[in-house]
Amino acid sequence: MKPVISVGFLFVLILFFVIPLKGQDNAAFFPYNQNNYWEYEFLAGPFGQPDTIVSISIFDTVDNEGKRTAVFDSYFINPIKPPALLPDSGIYIIDTALNVYTNWRGYWCENDLVYKLNGGQGDQWVICNTGGGNGYEMARINEIYDDVVLGVSTKVMWISYFLAADSTDTTGLDRGGDLLAKGFGLLGRQGEGWPGIFLKGAVINGILYGDTTNIVVGVREQNQFNQPENFGLYQNYPNPFNPSTIIKYTIGTQQFVTLKIYDVLGNEVAVLVNENESAGSYSVEFYADNFPSGIYFYTLTSGSFTASKKLMLLK
Repeated sequence: MKPVISVGFLFVLILFFVIPLKGQDNAAFFPYNQNNYWEYEFLAGPFGQPDTIVSISIFDTVDNEGKRTAVFDSYFINPIKPPALLPDSGIYIIDTALNVYTNWRGYWCENDLVYKLNGGQGDQWVICNTGGGNGYEMARINEIYDDVVLGVSTKVMWISYFLAADSTDTTGLDRGGDLLAKGFGLLGRQGEGWPGIFLKGAVINGILYGDTTNIVVGVREQNQFNQPENFGLYQNYPNPFNPSTIIKYTIGTQQFVTLKIYDVLGNEVAVLVNENESAGSYSVEFYADNFPSGIYFYTLTSGSFTASKKLMLLK
């Protein structure tokens, strides 16, 4: 069944700025540029309340061969909650053929081929060979059609995902699907076990579309407001890093100090400091050679003072 964005599930969309999207190439199906912002309504199902997920492109770069890397950060607001791996929280690689690979989908492969932006209707491909006789995670472009998104006429690409026993199969266990809108990126997603997300508004290359009344940037990093004097946690350097980075902090009085690393699911993955320390400034090296690429958080606790910041491992 083709995903349908129901007006009943969306807030009223108000278009503040409209620009023509004609002439853009297919790279516009995935606008990765840093500081682009998306706001989605998360449908919690018949027994839950709708929530809001925001997604921010926090980093992008291009290498000498034209391969691009983009990093997205996503989380719930209403109120702010732990990280959400919906719709994007991870690293995306876009090659010169506009194939998009990511590390976030949780299959068996290190980088899953999730989008072929230059693909045509009916094209299908292997996302990941799961191995061990478990079959293939597959993707197929079911349809490319004209639509109006946040008041702008554009193209929408409907991609479905399924598990198949053979890489030539055209049907299999339904995994859900994505809608990509040219000029906007991810428009909607439905998947097995959860009802879906739908775009409410976006800021693309500085242009505001739709409803982004909840717009906030960097809200998951705990700000150090009202912190005790001479206490501080500083941004790691280098960032992004591979495989090691330095974290600096200051404590004003002798305290029991912990400095811990968490993954995007909130799981504790490393303890760098866990001891009494005297007042002063400290530097700690986080060596992450055995960690997968991705976004992590480091949290310093010293007495009543707690602060967190984000770091990114990019191999």
